[in-house]
Order: sequence, then C-alpha cells, then structure tokens
Amino acid sequence: MAIREHSSRKVVLLAMCLGLMLSMFNSTMVNVALPDLGSSLHASDTSLQWVATLYTLTYAAALLLGGALGDRWGRRTAFLLGVLVFSAGSLLCTVAPVMGLLLGARAVQALGAAIMLPQTLSILVHEFTEPRERARAVGAWAGVASLGLAAGPVVGGALLSITTWRAAFALTVLLGAVTWLLGRRSVPVERHGRPDGHRTLDVAGSVSAAITLAALVFALSEGENAGWSSVRVLGTLALSVLALAGFITTQLNKGRNGRHPLMPMGVWRSRPFIAANVGGFAYFAVFFGVLYFYSLDLQDERGYSVLAAGLAFLPMTLVMALVAPVTGRLMARYGAAPVMIAGLLVTAAGSLLLAAASDGSLADIEWRLGLVGVGCGLLSSSISNLAVSSVPDRLSNSASAVQNTFRQIGSTLGVAVLGIIVRGSGSGFAIGLQEGMAAIGSFLAVCALVSLLLVLGSPKTLRTRRA
Repeated sequence: MAIREHSSRKVVLLAMCLGLMLSMFNSTMVNVALPDLGSSLHASDTSLQWVATLYTLTYAAALLLGGALGDRWGRRTAFLLGVLVFSAGSLLCTVAPVMGLLLGARAVQALGAAIMLPQTLSILVHEFTEPRERARAVGAWAGVASLGLAAGPVVGGALLSITTWRAAFALTVLLGAVTWLLGRRSVPVERHGRPDGHRTLDVAGSVSAAITLAALVFALSEGENAGWSSVRVLGTLALSVLALAGFITTQLNKGRNGRHPLMPMGVWRSRPFIAANVGGFAYFAVFFGVLYFYSLDLQDERGYSVLAAGLAFLPMTLVMALVAPVTGRLMARYGAAPVMIAGLLVTAAGSLLLAAASDGSLADIEWRLGLVGVGCGLLSSSISNLAVSSVPDRLSNSASAVQNTFRQIGSTLGVAVLGIIVRGSGSGFAIGLQEGMAAIGSFLAVCALVSLLLVLGSPKTLRTRRA
C-alpha cells in the first residue's frame, strides 16, 4: 500500500512538473517566434510588442485570483481548469488568422497559466508533507521549469527552421493535453477536491488586485517607450497605487470580519515569507533581464541566428536544470533560507563577472552565464519552498500566488531598469550592458543581505525547518 501511494505521488509530481514546464516553455518560445509571426501576419513592431506585453499583463493581473480559485473550488479542479484554458488559448493562437485574434488568444493563455501555476506548488505541499521529501519534490519541480526555459528558444528555433510559428503553438496544445490527462488521473480528489465549508470569492479584492498589478506592469513596460515622465506612465502608476490602497483596505476589513480575503494579510507577519518574496523578485529580475538583453546582444550586435542564440544560453539554463535537484537535497539538509541566500550571492557573483568580461568573446561570456545559472538553480526551488513553508498549509495557495506575483513584477522591472541603463549609456550597447550587469550584481548582493537580516530573526527557519 505504501509503495502504491509513493508511486502515485511520483505521478502527481510529474503532472505538476509538466504544468509548470508548459508555461515556462511557452514564455521563452514565443520570443524567438516573434519575427516569423510578424512577417506572417503583417504585424507592426508595436503589435509584436503586445504579443508579449498582453500575456504579461493578464498573467500578473490574474495570479492572486488563480490562487483564490484553488481555495474555493479545490486545487485539483483549479489546476485542470487552468491547463484546459491555457491549452484552448494555445489552440486559438495556432489558428489565429489576424493579429487581433492572436492577442486575444494570448490573453486566454495567460489566464489559464495564472489559474494553473499556484496550484502546482500547493498540490506538492499537500502531497509531500515530510520536509525532506517536500524539499526534493520542489527541487525536481524547479528543475523541470528550468528545462522548459532552456527548451523554449532551442525547440522554437528548430521548429522555425523547418516550419512556421504555428507549429510552436501547436506543440503547446499537445503538451497541455498530456498534462491535463495526467493530472486528471493522478491528483486525488480526497486531498485536493473542494474544501469543506462555503467560501465566497473576494470580488472587490480580485478587481483591485487585478487593476494594481495590470497598471503596474503596463507602466513598467511602457516607461522606456513613452517616457517615464509621460502622462500615460505617471497616470498608470498613480492608478496602481490607488488600487493597491483599495486592495489592502478590503483585505484588512475582510480579515477582521472573519471572512475569506483574497490575500490573508497575516502571511506578511512571517519574516521568512517576506525574504522569499525579496528573493523571488531579485531572481526573476536578473534572469529575464539577462535572457532579454543577451539575446539582443547575440542576435543584433553579434549577428547570430535565432537558433544559435538559443543554443548559447544552454550553459546557463541546463546548469539551472542540473542544480535544481541538488538544491532539493541541500534544502533537506540545511533548510531553504540558507540555500536561497547562497543562490543570491552566487548569482550576484556571476552578474558582476559578466560586467567584468574583458574580451567579450562568446566563450568568455558563456561560462559566466553558467555561473548565473548555478545561482538561479539554487534560487528557483528554495524561494518557492521558503514561501509556502513559512506559512500554514491552509495558506499555501495564497503564498504561492503572492510569490509568483513578485517574480512576475521582478521580471518586468528587471527588463525595464536594465533597458534604462543599457540604452542610456553613452558608450554603446556592449558597455551599457556591462554597466547594467554591475548594477544587477550589486542589487542581488543587497537582496542577499536583506534576506539574511529577515531570517536571522527566525532561527527555526535557519536551523530546524527543512522545507
């Protein structure tokens, strides 16, 4: 009986890993498909930018709602619904005849991902309750995510060399179908079905959170193009601040009245939870900043093809995938917080070494990217583990959604700030990129110090907690 249960939990782990990989693969694959997509649909540069931006906006706006749906309908139902919606969006992308329909399909994809992703981590938390097993499971989960990130540009580039961008979206439809079938068969209803008691959906909180995050991401995305002092950007930032004030007010009121807020404010009493979100923000800021601007460097400045540029990132992304399972064992022994802080420091070292790259040759850059990959591999699962393990299990959905939200904001802000530094340099793109990496490395070191100070006040997190 114990062997059968262990085997079934492995299948659940596989389903959750596939769900996460589906989103990661899609996020990096789309970037390499944009030139072919624009040519096929006769799209302007602005329209192509919205293919990525609209996905990011919708995803960020719906993440907290996605976590809440798991609490209301059950993690299993929310996961399957998210995969189904994502796959439907991918199918619509595959057959979209014009840019307008493609943009709508991308929003559907993002909504599905926002519903699905918080459930993957929460389901693992409830399946693997023993701290050491949980640490290893989350390590495997993060490793598969890294494989998805690595496979996106490589597989996307290979497909585009023999067919069109539609085949890349069709592949995500196939992966989505496999994930849905595996999840439906493996995730047990008794542990992940609809919770006992009636839980109302926090409509006011959902709307104010969506406006807060969508407005913030839009302002960060548009700042460089429209100008940071433009009415559009400043007005959107002001809207985000007002909506955030409304969100916090509604959450506090619901918490006092004993109702079910979208984000229980009690999670912020946990200093390790705050540290996990600092780490998540920094991790995605550097990862997506590096991915975006070194892609430009390789293709626009050095003249590499899309496929060759994708292959150039393999040292970083494959190292991430290899380190992630090792991270699980390290967390089982030392705890998630020390591993996360070590990851921030290693990533900072890799970023500073990129800033100091002397001859700028590809080989000189790749080993430094590999060091960044080591740090990101340490960060990926330790951040997630620390976030959900530092709050009660009943709040794991909310913790997962909040943590994903901070990652998303980090990815958008990282690209925006790096863009300001790189393009604002008077010495050209290459020197500007080095200056940007120096700033990122310093920022990561500060985040490591802040995280250390936060968890020092929680000795249990550093010494006894193994998840």
